[in-house]
Amino acid sequence: MQEKVANSVELIEDAKLTLVQNGIATSVILMPANSSPAAEEGANILKEHLFQISGAQVEVVKETDLQDVTVEDGKIVASSKDDLKAFVLLGEGELTQKLGVTSEDLGPGGIIIKTLGNALVILGSDEKRPSYTSFDPWGTRYAVTQFLEDYLGVKYLWPGELGKVVPKNETIAVPNIDLSFTPPIGQRHFRSFNYSNLAQQGLDNLGFTKEEFLNMREEAASTESQTPTWFAWHCLGGRLGLNGPHAYLHLWDKYGKEHPEWFALQADGSRDQSAAPDRARLCKSNLDLIDAIAKEKIEELDNNPGQKSVSLSPNDNGPQSYCMCPECKKLDPQDGPKVTLWETVDGKRRNFEYVSLTDRMVYFYNAIAERVTKKHPDAIFVAYAYSRYKTPPMRYKLHPNIVIGFASMGYETEAGRLECLNNWDGWAAVARQIFWRPNLLWFRNDGTASVFVHRAAEDLRHLLGNRMIGTDQDCCMHHWATQGLNYYVFAKLHWNPNLHVDRLIDDYCRSGFGPAWEQVKKYFMRMEHLSNEWALEAKNYPRSYTPEIISELSGILDDAKEAAGDDGIFRKRIDFLQLGLDWTAVEGELQRMLAHLQAGEEIDKAKAHNLLEARYELMRHVFRDNHYAINVTAWAALFSKRLSKLFGWEAPDTISSNVKKEIVTDGEGEVL
Repeated sequence: MQEKVANSVELIEDAKLTLVQNGIATSVILMPANSSPAAEEGANILKEHLFQISGAQVEVVKETDLQDVTVEDGKIVASSKDDLKAFVLLGEGELTQKLGVTSEDLGPGGIIIKTLGNALVILGSDEKRPSYTSFDPWGTRYAVTQFLEDYLGVKYLWPGELGKVVPKNETIAVPNIDLSFTPPIGQRHFRSFNYSNLAQQGLDNLGFTKEEFLNMREEAASTESQTPTWFAWHCLGGRLGLNGPHAYLHLWDKYGKEHPEWFALQADGSRDQSAAPDRARLCKSNLDLIDAIAKEKIEELDNNPGQKSVSLSPNDNGPQSYCMCPECKKLDPQDGPKVTLWETVDGKRRNFEYVSLTDRMVYFYNAIAERVTKKHPDAIFVAYAYSRYKTPPMRYKLHPNIVIGFASMGYETEAGRLECLNNWDGWAAVARQIFWRPNLLWFRNDGTASVFVHRAAEDLRHLLGNRMIGTDQDCCMHHWATQGLNYYVFAKLHWNPNLHVDRLIDDYCRSGFGPAWEQVKKYFMRMEHLSNEWALEAKNYPRSYTPEIISELSGILDDAKEAAGDDGIFRKRIDFLQLGLDWTAVEGELQRMLAHLQAGEEIDKAKAHNLLEARYELMRHVFRDNHYAINVTAWAALFSKRLSKLFGWEAPDTISSNVKKEIVTDGEGEVL
């Protein structure tokens, strides 16, 4: 797919079709009689953005409403519209077929943007389902947002109108275009931090309500023109039909009393999982348990004929230890990679060194798959490479119907990153297909600044060339003022991994910051250099943002403000970045004080309390006035209250809530 950033003057000089001239519509948007949902939404998005750019109202008409419309000599002819210079054919219909343009050769999510005669064709493979795993119904909408971006210069940097770039031009003209593109990644998925029990904890700590959170989210994300979510705008979508949540949350409640031997043997000799029944550990060597699970999976497939995959993924985050019975230990190669496990003895947790649990997990996955495929030979099984079983197996081969979800990758240390890449390559040697489901976007979940775009691009391309079929990124935390460039570039690369990273950065900076773009790019590149340097040295990120470094970065933003001059929108976006840097400075100082405290050193408690008070007010300010700058709700829930207690400081009285609802959604709002 071409890398083209629209320049209105150049496009007019090289114009093929004029859609709007001097603020007057010279085109019409023609829709098929039976338009797909993607085309219907795309038409509204296109119409509203053409109006926002030019002030012209371009009419949307169904093909069947124009009784005289036809194709003659490769051009659209309609005597009732003979004053028009162009026709925008949106979605696949009779007119596009008469022009010889179809989605036949497109894969899922594929798009066509093409000029022919007096027509601009914009369509996608909305209803295609070429295989049971690949499905993406939003191709035409993707084509619309790509057209707006690549040819009209509209950009969506972060959620809300401040993050939206819509050029103003009374004349809208497009050059010759001949684009046909299918995204090579069949599932491009970013989860999105939304309301949850975790968010409610943060709201309680900050003194806000669920209703305020939801209202603020909606208000802060609103835009002048109809705009899909930021995720949908950037063509994040596609489904591979892979069903991979934790698969055994119910087993203890269902079988614990009757069959305690099916569960993990603990250090005290019991197999009790009642402390966290929904996170129960299993005895992976127990054949009766394997038979029972296989029976459940067969019933699941029997009862859902359209379902092609089932999850074998184990529970995680439980307090109980993994099974240490003799039969399970026999499955573990004694020369395997070392991991740290734990056990509870006399009420105290003790860590100990053991070997990777991957081989016992693969034995378990295989045994279930072998039983189920006797009844459902085409069934696909989703299992994870994660935690103490993230390294590839040494002893057992993987059943061919198992798809691995690789749940590792991080940029806090370079050694850890390289280890993850090495593990991926090992899994690629034994698995036919792998999808990437890291917690990568949780990186720096404290909201402090970091840039890792070049490393992410390199890694995504490496994985795509080594059996990767899709992604499930967990989880966009909405730290747009400090990590928004990461989200932007990574989303673009999910759509087209061949895009040039530096051009994407230039595009982001030029479109968003105008005359200050070079200074803003310098700010981001300095931040990326620091991120890379600290990763090599395995330094703590927040603590490394010393007053000297903060001063240096602030100086770059001051230069950007000077370059921006009196242009209000560019200054507001620079102020948005400045707010992120201010947050980073506060967190860095607080984390350094915490390090001294944990080392048993004396600290200035009055200074610490003043800092915590200022930080608390900053979080409330961000929540109310710059909601998408930093996700203070999540941070207040995860660590804020704990840090306050360590420093002996109490925030003002806050509300309480009995809400116990945990929701994480994808970019389309679908509950996962």
